[in-house]
Amino acid sequence: MQKIAFNGVTSEYPDLLVIAGEYSGDEHAAMFIKKLKAQYPQYNICAIGGDNLEKVGVDFLFNLVEFSVVGFAEVLRNLSFFSKLLKMTCDWIGQYHPKAVYFVDFPGFNLRVAKELFKRGLSHKAGGKVKLYHYISPQIWAWKAKRRFSIAKYIDSLGTIFPFEKECYKDTDLDVQFLGHPFLDEDYELPVHYIPDGPILLLPGSRKAPVQKIFPIMLNTIKQLRKLGEMREVIVIYPDDDILDILQNIGKRFKNIPLMLIRSGAQKVPVSATLMSSGTMALNCALAGIPGVIVYKANAITYGLAKLLVKVKFLHIANILLNRESAREFLQFSAKPKLICSALRDCLNNPENLQQSRKDAEELQQLLSAGPQNDVVNWILSALV
Repeated sequence: MQKIAFNGVTSEYPDLLVIAGEYSGDEHAAMFIKKLKAQYPQYNICAIGGDNLEKVGVDFLFNLVEFSVVGFAEVLRNLSFFSKLLKMTCDWIGQYHPKAVYFVDFPGFNLRVAKELFKRGLSHKAGGKVKLYHYISPQIWAWKAKRRFSIAKYIDSLGTIFPFEKECYKDTDLDVQFLGHPFLDEDYELPVHYIPDGPILLLPGSRKAPVQKIFPIMLNTIKQLRKLGEMREVIVIYPDDDILDILQNIGKRFKNIPLMLIRSGAQKVPVSATLMSSGTMALNCALAGIPGVIVYKANAITYGLAKLLVKVKFLHIANILLNRESAREFLQFSAKPKLICSALRDCLNNPENLQQSRKDAEELQQLLSAGPQNDVVNWILSALV
């Protein structure tokens, strides 16, 4: 890990500090902060996040997305870095006293910041002046359900993106608002669309460690598919240059598979079927009604611990919401190219699969809509007044 240092701050009295530690959270935060700034330009906003937040004109302190890690083993290797960053973040808040902190996902880090601000007496719930708003609930419905009590202790308001999450906090006094999913926002355009003879889309993820394990499996699946005469183009969407480097290095081992590498957000991609790790792009594909298959493989220690702790039937959020395997899942030991290839061929060639994917997309859109009365910008604004 490189040395950490915050950039200079131009706002002497910041109103809001945004903290987003992963690509998807950075993307969501940027969308709503851009709206907030357009409607209320008088507010001074600072951010710790990624490229998307930096581009919306906030006072950008640090690119945390560059250092996002996943899994127990990976986090353990980087404890020192995150401990230093946590202290620097809380020291900054203690010095500049923003009216509110808007945490976006990334609960492993963000909730530790909230706890430390409480211990220092800076947060509103500890008698201080800084309100703490957390957007996107930790997955307490999957594992570590008791976290809801510490979240309620430190956080002033929680904005959820899945309809069933509000019920998870019913035995606490936490203010919980279902705000709808950001992919249904009127200003959001799905980055993919279905065409029958289009390319196959690979979505290996946005985190370095899983991508290194998942992408070779995906390419070996495409290799199997090509042996069976299916020669469609292959597109890979990536979030940043670090992931691009990994994809290119792995791709060199598969010279007979031409890949079109496209940066996320660069263009709307035509797709016939998807091979994806679970994540926000996988949900995009589900909402677009595109048939697909889920592939996931992690560090053996990470996966073993997760199996002991996680209490859900599925990995893919669309499958969880629908309570059925809309997209077939091949996880860890079952993530074998020959098995995955068979499922992917079904996505490409079975009309019933496409028809079901479209029905599932309609159902997901209904489930994830909160209505115009629940607006993320107004929710954030309530922390500033």
